[in-house]
Amino acid sequence: MAKTARYKGDKLALFADTKATVEAKYKLTKSDENSLGMQTEARWFSPEGLAEAIRNDDVRDLQDKSINIAMVVQLMPDGDAWIVKVTPVMARYNRGIPKPEPLKEGDASLPGWVQDKTDSLALDIHKALAKYELQSVPGQVPAAEPAPAAAPAAGSAAPAEGSAAPAPAPAPVTP
Repeated sequence: MAKTARYKGDKLALFADTKATVEAKYKLTKSDENSLGMQTEARWFSPEGLAEAIRNDDVRDLQDKSINIAMVVQLMPDGDAWIVKVTPVMARYNRGIPKPEPLKEGDASLPGWVQDKTDSLALDIHKALAKYELQSVPGQVPAAEPAPAAAPAAGSAAPAEGSAAPAPAPAPVTP
């Protein structure tokens, strides 16, 4: 629900509440009221999802397959409402290769904890913006009416076509 929720209210108030929520969990490196977006400082995590510290930006201190993640949070218009999009920007350190490999969201090689971090931030923002959330009324789905059964022809012992009645058994064949 957090990813599809729509919010109604002043865009700057929504942005301020979103920013405060993100800052409670991450350090921001960029924030722009005009574009209604922000980006967190990138962090390195071990392949198991534990935070890793590196000295002087020397990636050789990292475990092989460590992942660097920054979160981009964008408030986007959706008709007369707003939605919040949280997108991870990621790269993987591969030992022996000096430049980290860029990764895309949804990459099958990513461990599950990566999506959990994105979902967790989206949920925190959703909770903070609950007072602005538009409550949608589920539409009523009309009940399907059964089609009228075809009546068998007068004097016919055979079931109507499409009927659930069993077909008559074939007569036994004698040699």
